[in-house]
Amino acid sequence: MASYKSPQLEFYYDISCPFAYIASTRIEALASRSSAKLIWRPVLLGAIYRATAAPQGAAGSASDVFNPTKKTISAASMRRTLRRYRIPYNAPPEHPRKTVDALRLLHYVSNTERPALSSALFRAYWVDRLDVTDREVLLSIAIRSGIHSANGLTKEVFENLDARNSLKVATADAIRRGTPGVPGFWIPDLIWRDSLGAERHGKLYWGQDRMHFVEASLKSWYGGGSLSKVPHLEQLMPRSIQSNKAPFKTKMEFWYDFSSPWAFLGWTQLERIKRMYENDIEIILKPFLLGALFKQIGAPMLPMMAVSNQKRSYMNQDLSDWVSFWNAVNEQQGYREKPINFQWPTVFPIRSPTLLRCAIVDQSCIPLLYHACWEANANVSDLSVLAGVLDNGGYQGLDLIQKASTPQIKDILRQNTQEALDLGICGVPSYRVFRRAPNGSFAEAGGTIWGQDETAIVEDLISGWEEESCTTIADIGDEHLSKYSMVSRL
Repeated sequence: MASYKSPQLEFYYDISCPFAYIASTRIEALASRSSAKLIWRPVLLGAIYRATAAPQGAAGSASDVFNPTKKTISAASMRRTLRRYRIPYNAPPEHPRKTVDALRLLHYVSNTERPALSSALFRAYWVDRLDVTDREVLLSIAIRSGIHSANGLTKEVFENLDARNSLKVATADAIRRGTPGVPGFWIPDLIWRDSLGAERHGKLYWGQDRMHFVEASLKSWYGGGSLSKVPHLEQLMPRSIQSNKAPFKTKMEFWYDFSSPWAFLGWTQLERIKRMYENDIEIILKPFLLGALFKQIGAPMLPMMAVSNQKRSYMNQDLSDWVSFWNAVNEQQGYREKPINFQWPTVFPIRSPTLLRCAIVDQSCIPLLYHACWEANANVSDLSVLAGVLDNGGYQGLDLIQKASTPQIKDILRQNTQEALDLGICGVPSYRVFRRAPNGSFAEAGGTIWGQDETAIVEDLISGWEEESCTTIADIGDEHLSKYSMVSRL
């Protein structure tokens, strides 16, 4: 049943997090478009890390535990995000700095003054490199922020019991609601079903790159929680170029391994991308051995087992959220005949070398193999089961497996894996976009893009976006830019 009151949105953040800084520049516009009541709730990131036993420790940064290859890819992604939103950034060399006093100050001032002071503190930390551990500096930042109460603030506010307790309560709420870090977004009135089918009241999203989920959920709330009722759902993923026209002849490499659920989700969207660009793009499938790559770059063989329980739980729900999102997008746009029916396989991890080699022999079997891995719960690590899956799909299973076992096919897979290593790929899916130059050759555009959650970046690159020279600011589609009223459309 549709609801007509405004939903509430709580924004969890710590000044010391660059991703929370990015989110802070976008959150008020999102809340306005969604007619949501926004509540800024500063939290202590180190306390979240401590309470959830994050591997980087309470005083660390999440990237501290990344292997060098992942650090390089993640740093490139961060730079790209800052450029897409044209956000000034000048990280302090002493990062991370302690922000407990800054957060107490934020809890001391009124809710109406908190957004302006938060913005000033973020800028002080991430642009001006001011020492936010110095209480005198914090008071001067408050004055420059323009809030009315600034002139009456003294150092006594940092010891104020109400402010200290308010910070503790906000942090405890964020932890209890499931956030592994910041930024976090809590929608208390949302009623939904989790990945196990249980009804839940209130939902948390984590990460500035999940803000399209936040906006979609807020807008769907007016229509009873159905994502498919939010018109132009895909346009909630910010784009730097709104056109879906490829100005150049374009090729795109899709690097994958059947063993990854994220690569599976990325694969489900390849046909949508082709149709968006009216088939004016060639997609080149690049299978490789993810486990062998992980071994070479020093990544954990099971990445989800190397994170905190809190983060693992969130990642499982995040996977389900993406399935729901893409199913709603596909329903609106008609890009898949059937919805994604994701199931976590009983036998995991999936041993994928034979599957990958079968895909090299005959690419037409890829949909069948992905369905078996991530929708049908087939134990394709067992060659007899794999042969049966292929037989039932219209292939000569044993014959295809035999062809996939030849030295030539094994060499191709090894070469692909070595190429992935040489390119600095750190995981799947990974994308590389190439544009045809006037001389007929193809040149890479934008570097390696890692993660199916970066699909909008890939689409921008296909549309001709240039990271270094583009002056537009990434934003959601035109259908959502004005203040949105679901009530008038339902």
